Amino acid sequence: MNRSQLRRREFLGAVSAGCGAVAGCTGRHRGASDDDGVWNVASHGIEGDGNTAVGEAVHSLLDEVHDAGGGIVYFPPGRYLFDRTPLVGDDTILTGAGRATVFEGSRPGDITGKALLSNKGFDATGYNGAANWGVRNVRIDAPDSNGIMPAHAENVRLESIYGDAIHHHHIDIVSSKNVVVDGYWASRGGAGDSDAPLQVDAQQSGTTSNGVWSGTDTDLAADDGTPTRRCRITNFEIDPENGPQHGIHLHRGPHESIAITDGYISECRYTAIRSDPDELVTDLTIDRVSCLGNARGITLGHVDGGRSGLTVSDVTIETEDEETAAGSGLYAAGFNESGLSNVVVTGEFTNSIIFDEMTDLKMSNVTATGATDQAFRFRENVEATLTNARAEDCGGAGIYSGPGSSVAYGGVTFENVGSEVAADGEIREWASSTSS
Repeated sequence: MNRSQLRRREFLGAVSAGCGAVAGCTGRHRGASDDDGVWNVASHGIEGDGNTAVGEAVHSLLDEVHDAGGGIVYFPPGRYLFDRTPLVGDDTILTGAGRATVFEGSRPGDITGKALLSNKGFDATGYNGAANWGVRNVRIDAPDSNGIMPAHAENVRLESIYGDAIHHHHIDIVSSKNVVVDGYWASRGGAGDSDAPLQVDAQQSGTTSNGVWSGTDTDLAADDGTPTRRCRITNFEIDPENGPQHGIHLHRGPHESIAITDGYISECRYTAIRSDPDELVTDLTIDRVSCLGNARGITLGHVDGGRSGLTVSDVTIETEDEETAAGSGLYAAGFNESGLSNVVVTGEFTNSIIFDEMTDLKMSNVTATGATDQAFRFRENVEATLTNARAEDCGGAGIYSGPGSSVAYGGVTFENVGSEVAADGEIREWASSTSS
C-alpha cells in the first residue's frame, strides 16, 4: 500500500469516527501537504481578520487539496469572509477551532443568499457531486448568505456547527444522501423569507433557489429531482432568538430515510418540524426530541397518500403560553405503517393530535393534555389503534373518529374532557378505559 492509499484510508476513517483524528491539528501542522495531509490556511496567506475577502483563495486552496487526493484543511481562530462560495472536493474535511473560527459570506450590493460553502459537483445529477467530505468545529455568522449546502453530494458529515446570524439556513441539505449532522446549535433563524435554521430539500425541476455564488453570478444545483436520502440530524439545539417560521423544514421532496434525533427546538412561529403538503416522505423517524414553546410541534403537511414509515417516539411537545399555541400540537397525513410511542403533547392547541389519510397507525403511551377542542382527532380516513393513552383537560372529545376512519382503543384514561368519544366514523373499545 503506497502513502496516498494509506492517507486516504486514514482520512475516511476519520470521517466515520466523527473527524476525531483531526482534533490535535491546531498546534502541530503549519504547512501544506505534510505526511498526514493537513493544510493550514494561514500558511497559504488566508487571513481570518474579518476584513479581507478570502473566498477565492479558499476555493483555490480546496482545488489544490482536491488535486492532491483530499486532506484536512484547518482554519485557525478568526473571521473568514467568503466573497464567493468555496467548493469542497472529495475526501476533504474543513475544521476550525470551535466558535472562535467564524465563516461569513459577503455579498455585493443587493445580492443576498447563495451558499456560504458547498461542494464540487453541486450541478451534477444524482449523487455524483463530491463525496466523503465534512465540516466541523466552525461558527456560521453570515447575515447576507445562506449556510453550508451539500448538493448532489454523498457521505457528508457536518459536526459541531454553531449557527448565529444567517440569511436563510445554516445547513441546507439538497438532493444528497448519507449526510450526518452531529452537533448543531442555532441561536438564530434566517432573516429572509425562508428562515428555518436547518432545511432538508430536493431540487425539483424548475427550482430557482439553492445556488452558489461565483463572485459574479449564481449557479444553481442541478434540478433533476434527486431525493434527499439516508440523512441523520442528531445532537442539536435550535433555540432561535428571532422566532423563525420553522426549526427543521423538510422542503419540497421526495425525502427518504430521514432521522431527527436527540434534540431540542423552541420559539418557532409556525412549527418546530415541518414537512411540506403534497410532498412524499418515506421512513421518517423523530426520536428523543423536545419541541417547547413553539406555535405547533410537528406538522407533516396534508397529502392524500403515498407516504410510509413514520416513527415518532420519546417526543415531548409543550407550549405553555396560550397565545403562542395554535392549530395542532402534532399533525401527520398520508402515511402507511406508522407508530407513535411515549409521546406527550401539552398546551392549549386547538387539537392536541390530528391525523388524516393514515393506514395501519399504532399509538401507545401517548398523552394529550390541554386542547381547547379534541385530544385525539382521527379526522378523515384514518385506520388506527390507540392503547395505554391519556386524554386530559380538553374542551371537546377525548377521541374523535371522523368520516372514513376506524379507531380501536383500549386502556385509555379520560380526565376532565368534554366527552370521552365522538364519532362520524367507526370507533370501538376493545379493552377497558377509565375516566375521572
